Amino acid sequence: MYFNRPVVPRNGHTLVVGVVARISGCQSQKEMSLEDQVDHGKQIVTDMYDGPVDYRVVATKGKGERLDRPELQDIEAMLREADLDLLLQEDVGRLVRGSEAVRLWGIAVDHGTRCIAPNDCVDTDDDSWEEDLMAACRDHVKHQTHTSKRLKQKLMVRFRRSGGSTAREPAGYLKPEGAKTYDEWLKDESAESAKQPKGEWTIVEAGRRLKKSLNCSEIAEWLNEVGFRPGKYCRNKEWDGRMVRRFFGNPILKGFPQRGAMRTEKHHETGRRRSVKNPDGPSYYECPHLAYFDPAEFDELNRLLYEANQQYRRKTVDGKDPRARVPRKRTRFPGQHSQCHYCGHHCVWGGNGMTDNLMCSNSRNWHCWNSVGFNGEMFSRKLLETLRDALGQLDGIEDQYRDMVLAALNRDDSNVTDRQKKLRQREADHQRAWSNITSAIKEFGALGHFKAEIELLKNEETEILIEKTRLEGFSRNSLVLPDSIDQLRQMIDEEFDNLTIDSSEFCDLMRLLVPDVHIHLVRLCDGGHLLPRARVRLDLLGSIEDAAQTPNLKAALSQVKFIDAFEPPQRERIRLQSVQLSNAGHGPKKIARLLPEKPKYQAVCKALELQQLMDEAGLKTPYVFVDSPPEDYKKLRRHKNSKYRFQPLEEYEPPKI
Repeated sequence: MYFNRPVVPRNGHTLVVGVVARISGCQSQKEMSLEDQVDHGKQIVTDMYDGPVDYRVVATKGKGERLDRPELQDIEAMLREADLDLLLQEDVGRLVRGSEAVRLWGIAVDHGTRCIAPNDCVDTDDDSWEEDLMAACRDHVKHQTHTSKRLKQKLMVRFRRSGGSTAREPAGYLKPEGAKTYDEWLKDESAESAKQPKGEWTIVEAGRRLKKSLNCSEIAEWLNEVGFRPGKYCRNKEWDGRMVRRFFGNPILKGFPQRGAMRTEKHHETGRRRSVKNPDGPSYYECPHLAYFDPAEFDELNRLLYEANQQYRRKTVDGKDPRARVPRKRTRFPGQHSQCHYCGHHCVWGGNGMTDNLMCSNSRNWHCWNSVGFNGEMFSRKLLETLRDALGQLDGIEDQYRDMVLAALNRDDSNVTDRQKKLRQREADHQRAWSNITSAIKEFGALGHFKAEIELLKNEETEILIEKTRLEGFSRNSLVLPDSIDQLRQMIDEEFDNLTIDSSEFCDLMRLLVPDVHIHLVRLCDGGHLLPRARVRLDLLGSIEDAAQTPNLKAALSQVKFIDAFEPPQRERIRLQSVQLSNAGHGPKKIARLLPEKPKYQAVCKALELQQLMDEAGLKTPYVFVDSPPEDYKKLRRHKNSKYRFQPLEEYEPPKI
């Protein structure tokens, strides 16, 4: 068609021709294809015009759907300059795949440039070029969509049938040369160096540590330390927290490789395709020989990680967070672990601009009136002393402890039988619910609210599997518990050895031994500064994994303590000695000279007045709990600011003081 229609240079001597060539850049495509497209265009021009030609070639790699390619802007600018006599592309898909081609060709026609796509039989010299071009664009889009669906369907069929269409092997796995299916994959148990343990031990140990700490960054540091490297196709050669989370979320670790977890959707403004979660979920292929973890163990680990990070909140037990602010990054104890008694939000380092102090994070946002900070290092040292004192006070329950351990080791089979009976009933109810919802879908169709019901049933199925695995392990494995109080004390002392207060390892251990830390305020009954005090719950078996299966023993070794996160004011420090000397007949000035601290006599007078107030009020301690901002304390005025709105955590209930 274009051979019978001559082209004439607008400058009268040289034909200016733009040639567009493009390949997607896929692995099977070669640079030679670009040269072939350019040569094809030049051959067409030679057949149409025998004079001098100035070729302006635009040859690129890129997806045809992409509308943000810089060469498209260059081509549009070239067309608007009105220098081109002819714009050639082998087919219109080489320019762009989609209706954007119609707009670009329209610009060309408006500026006197003829466009030809010989493989699509489209020429702007035809009156029907716009209709023909839209038909060609439709065919290109249709071909791409059809090819994409065909390939996806074919690969999914291979995967479901025989475990074919494998992904790239992650760390801990070997794909033998020529392997086509997951059945041919192997676990990588080799050791590259004396420092690196075998792959299987490392992954299992990392999973155990991750379940204990729920801190992916910590596990990443440990994997780097032991020399266990990421997969050979990973861009990063060192582990980080996100890589650890992705790795332990891969179901191949439980022997179920997956395909179809993600799908692409087109962003029509740019032509880019984005990877999003597949709402229908992935398909799985069972390969037990690739499993590092039992399926129930793997599902429980990922459930704990999901609940620990869902909207930056942790899973709740009876409406409360048992781990109280496990941080997303490693921090010093008690940062992001201690909670404000009044609003429930965690305390963070940098309280009131002091790097060694902590304060309520909610107060920073004008949502809590408690802006009083406390020294973190001093609190950690006092808490450590309290832990050691609590261990020392256990000597009186040695016989009771031994009886509880024996009872736990012997195990009450009736309790296991009851749990198994309840589990069987729960399985029957679960199966009945599945049947009901399946019947409802058949009768009414896939209504939207069924999706939430199905999700709940899937979660319940996972919980049933976890409980079944626990009961099997409970009847098969023996518990590991310290035989005596002395052995428990020795185990905890060994865990604290070589740990410094500012280390992350100390932080992880304290979170297990001290699951709850709530900071509230007190002040002396005669007024004065507001002082931070901590209500802590000690779990002396918190670092013993099997202790969770012995609730009676665990409850017996749990204690609630109160720790002053401050240094007492001087009048309180000298109060008892001043009262004793006063009862002996000494006056304030002589008492001041006799006390080792050598206070001024005015301080002695205040100490005696403090004791008098205690006696009148019938108090055993001079400190009183502060439940609201006192009006006479001028330094605490955050709640008077117009920005202040008290916003505690949802469903938060402060512990009893």
